[in-house]
Amino acid sequence: MKKMIAGFVLVLFTIPVLAQLNAEQAGIRRVFFDFLAFYKKNEKKFNSFKLYKGKGKDNNPPYHIQWQEAEKYFAYLRSSVPYVGEAYIKAERLHFKQADSSFKQYPEEEIPMGFDFDRWAGGQESIEYTYKWYTSPKNKYAVTITGNTAVLKIGSGEGSNIFWAVVPFVKEKGKWKMADNVYPADDGN
Repeated sequence: MKKMIAGFVLVLFTIPVLAQLNAEQAGIRRVFFDFLAFYKKNEKKFNSFKLYKGKGKDNNPPYHIQWQEAEKYFAYLRSSVPYVGEAYIKAERLHFKQADSSFKQYPEEEIPMGFDFDRWAGGQESIEYTYKWYTSPKNKYAVTITGNTAVLKIGSGEGSNIFWAVVPFVKEKGKWKMADNVYPADDGN
């Protein structure tokens, strides 16, 4: 009986991953793919914002967030990046506040927390690699929509070696927008 229940639960959670996405869900996935393509094309501009700076010699620690530069970055997002909206900017602002707090808590830390990887695409690899990884036709995609929020889950790999990543979305002014960057899913997927 326990095996039957466990099997039923496994099937219940697997069906959304294997099922095809409906039009709205596919549209959410398309927003993410379009963002990645836009980012790939505009990576230099994204990286041109000097969001943190070291107070030490040769820009070394302790670090601090450069809030005026962050506001320029937010203005760029609002004017030029149609795949993100105010929820995304709010999430970025929170990330920067957390990083600034960490900089103050650990002033000798040599690696600037929150900026030691590609924050937008969620990895240490180049955007070309990351783009191929997230958009691979071999991936599994699931989108859960709850009212005006949604979560895109991206599964890469096979069998028990599937790595899951998530991207939160919110509907703003009738359009789905990314609400934060892509992150590894919790262990519970």
